[in-house]
Amino acid sequence: MGDLLVEVGVCLGIALAAAATAVRFAAGRQAAMAAVVVQPGLVLATLLLPDQVWLWPPTCGFGYWGEAHRFWPAMVPLPFVWLGLACRDLRR
Repeated sequence: MGDLLVEVGVCLGIALAAAATAVRFAAGRQAAMAAVVVQPGLVLATLLLPDQVWLWPPTCGFGYWGEAHRFWPAMVPLPFVWLGLACRDLRR
């Protein structure tokens, strides 16, 4: 269960960071749609990875589960650093 929560954290962070970045460049619905476009785009891109580095093994212990879940904890800080940078004050 912990591995899946790490995946959720990364995915949620990416969606929030994409939306926060889009708000800096567009207003209204266009900004809100950024997370809807970026998140599925990244997921689809990862589905094309080879089996040895595939990030979405279907069940615990299947395929390269261990390898995939060594990647996820390393990626947790990245979307939140991106989110922090996107939320900086524009008037500096």
